[in-house]
Amino acid sequence: MPSLFDANGSCGRPSVGAPDCPTVADRLAHMDRLGIERSLVWNVEGEQDNSLSANRRLLDEIAATPGAPGRIVAAPIVSGVIVYERGGVEKLTEQMREAGTGALRFVSVYDRLKLMQCEPVINAVRELKPFILLKGNDPDARDILNFTERFPDVPVILTNVMWTGAMGAMELMRRRPNVLVEISGWHTWNGAAMLVKHFGADRVLFGTGFLSHNGAAIAALARAEVSEDTRAAIAHGNLDRLTGLSPKSETADLSKGNDLWRHCLAGEPLGVDIVDAHGHIGPLAGYVLENQGEADQIRVLLAEMDRLGQRTTVVSALAALMGAPAEGNDFLYRLLKPHADRLSIYAVFNPFYASDLVPRLDDWFADPQFVGFKTLCSYWKVKISDPRFDPMWEYANRHRLPVLMHSWEDSWCSPAMTRDIVRKYTDMSLLVAHAGGTGRGRLEAEELAAEFPNVFIEWCGSFCTPRRWEDTLKTVPPSQVVYGTDAAAHDMNWELGRLLSLDVPEDVMIPILGATMRRILARRR
Repeated sequence: MPSLFDANGSCGRPSVGAPDCPTVADRLAHMDRLGIERSLVWNVEGEQDNSLSANRRLLDEIAATPGAPGRIVAAPIVSGVIVYERGGVEKLTEQMREAGTGALRFVSVYDRLKLMQCEPVINAVRELKPFILLKGNDPDARDILNFTERFPDVPVILTNVMWTGAMGAMELMRRRPNVLVEISGWHTWNGAAMLVKHFGADRVLFGTGFLSHNGAAIAALARAEVSEDTRAAIAHGNLDRLTGLSPKSETADLSKGNDLWRHCLAGEPLGVDIVDAHGHIGPLAGYVLENQGEADQIRVLLAEMDRLGQRTTVVSALAALMGAPAEGNDFLYRLLKPHADRLSIYAVFNPFYASDLVPRLDDWFADPQFVGFKTLCSYWKVKISDPRFDPMWEYANRHRLPVLMHSWEDSWCSPAMTRDIVRKYTDMSLLVAHAGGTGRGRLEAEELAAEFPNVFIEWCGSFCTPRRWEDTLKTVPPSQVVYGTDAAAHDMNWELGRLLSLDVPEDVMIPILGATMRRILARRR
């Protein structure tokens, strides 16, 4: 693996919520554990506090932290407000010189500030070759277009882009050659390779997101279908060029990880049983994906499973989730029958179509390729507690089947809404997909699983909260956690890397990867 230079490091103690990475020393320890050699870091206190004050604290802390100088590189926060502070532009210039690069971080501060307002500041620091990083999952596109047109020689790097912001980010890249992205949150299938294919290797950078993302982006980059020169450019070369810093070394030190992690980064099979409990087949309107056809998705899914040494994925039909479920279930069954030894099926149960679905249940589940149910209430806008779901719960309970319930922190399917259901139907297994989604949803999922042994927290998509899985696993037994990736929408390697780089023993990970889901499936009667 090439040496890693993180474009999206952060630290600080914001006034809202628990800090993700309170100190420079915490950031350095995270880097050491994952083998990240250098990080561009900004102070998140500047999301509310005065930017120059936040910059000053960060620079002083770097200087005072053993081992930080040279590895932690400050990205001072820039703001149009600085123009009106006494000596503001001069202070920022001094801070940039002290940091040693032209890196600047723009923060909109509750959407009150605009990037274009920084025009006089950028004009004043042009000789320092500035480049700007900003959160790009939901950016002000017009503001960025105006700025990048006014300053075609100033690169703007979009950070923290996830699935909801991917199309917007790629459109900005298409319109402006000085717009780049870092891949910390770019979790869609083979996302780094797609970015390189369309925009070139020199416009993609490595980065990390929440500490809870751990090594997700590292694994995605390590196993991405790109050349080794491209991998090195993304890993550190492009940021070396922008900062003017020389790489400290050419390869990353990954010696501190476990054997599974090292196999993953080497592109090798893991050598343990893997069951992906959460997959999909079919085209998706909201995801930027190269493979939208079912045949292509099945082909690439099976190939990636082979690369990982993964035996089984359980999938549901997008045609059933986003349209008529009975027809969609039948369609997927016909497609996957030749792959019954590798690809199992969840029957989608949309309660709006209960009258069509209930008479078909015995037919579907007569074939062991159908192993459980899938729901998607946040999209259907129906509550998981709706009585029209009762036939599904009763059938799953009678036959001891799993129900993979899309969960999120909303009014449709937050984990707490199922308390009476799991108390009543104790023989079915509830798989809480995405582990509840965001912050409160994760806590609800943990509380539910801690109380009910028939509740299992599912892994994929659980990256929208800074809550660390190491803390979740202190609350919920690992025997109540199952692995899933949301493939072929999410990148399997991104989700897998997030799990394998947890700071927990390897013997905790192995049952999560496969054994627990095998046990759930074996309960069927």
